[in-house]
Amino acid sequence: MHQPLARRLHGEEAMDDQPLRDEVRSRSLEFTRVRLLSYPLTDYLHHEMINYEVRSRLGERIECFVPPAPVNGYFDFLLFDSHTALVHDYGHGPVGHQTGGWLTHDPKTLHALADIATD
Repeated sequence: MHQPLARRLHGEEAMDDQPLRDEVRSRSLEFTRVRLLSYPLTDYLHHEMINYEVRSRLGERIECFVPPAPVNGYFDFLLFDSHTALVHDYGHGPVGHQTGGWLTHDPKTLHALADIATD
């Protein structure tokens, strides 16, 4: 996909999340996306970087880190607060296709996810 088209489409998609960004701001909460990277970047991550660029201009905080060693034990999740998280499931389908997820309120799981985010 051409970068100008990708930027436009990501911008349109990101505007659908504006109510969420407004809610986060109104509650004085922090909303940070954390992405672990390894090089060379895949085509998917090159494309996702355009999405991050668009969303950062809209006020989302996005942190990208390259761990000192390859990371295989981490997975995607959304940690909303100390009460709720969503763990993503990508199933056995094509890379980058989310097939579902699990909402959790379990304190032990939430603490473990917070530790992963802190690491």
